[in-house]
Amino acid sequence: YKNGHALKHRMLNGWSFFYLIAMLTFAGMIAGLVLIGTATPEATVDLIRLSVQFASPWIFIAFVTSPLKQLFPGSVSKWLARNRRYMGLSFAAGFGWQAVCIAALFALHPSYYGEQLHNTVDLMGRIASYIFLTALTVTSFFSVRRKMRPEHWRWLHLVGIWYFWAVIWVTYAEQALSSAVKTIDLVYTVLGLLVLFLRIAAYLKTRAGKSI
Repeated sequence: YKNGHALKHRMLNGWSFFYLIAMLTFAGMIAGLVLIGTATPEATVDLIRLSVQFASPWIFIAFVTSPLKQLFPGSVSKWLARNRRYMGLSFAAGFGWQAVCIAALFALHPSYYGEQLHNTVDLMGRIASYIFLTALTVTSFFSVRRKMRPEHWRWLHLVGIWYFWAVIWVTYAEQALSSAVKTIDLVYTVLGLLVLFLRIAAYLKTRAGKSI
């Protein structure tokens, strides 16, 4: 398993990799349900946050995959590029749990939902997120992608990945600046900035190469 051979293992590539991540996410959410529960609205909100925590690494990885391939070519960046589609689908699988938990909050604690979450800005943000999530997921399948113009597909996924990076990072940054800050909020805030800097660095490298 030297020289990146471990990264060629069947379980770490393609649909097998996605199924592995989806099952681990499912197990994590079930564990969260058992340990945190939904008896109170605050506990249910913690489950919503847990679902986002499981999804966040995959959008950050998908966001930085192309820059890493440019900046640090090698077996790891090739593996990331080879599986970028499945990283994105892993994000969708994790983020989809947010919708399940929000539905549970609405069903179990409707008054709290109406008072705390059901404002126009948050509602529009959630609608936009699920529209993007659905569009990105559906167009990740080659049968759908082949029916789209290449430039339309590229723009959709470019805008989509920037949108989700921004939504996820702003969520953690706001928590990091609040009085209820947790270590995970600081970790994801820093990671979000790191992948942004790497993406900017790759862009500048590309621009510099074109100007030579």
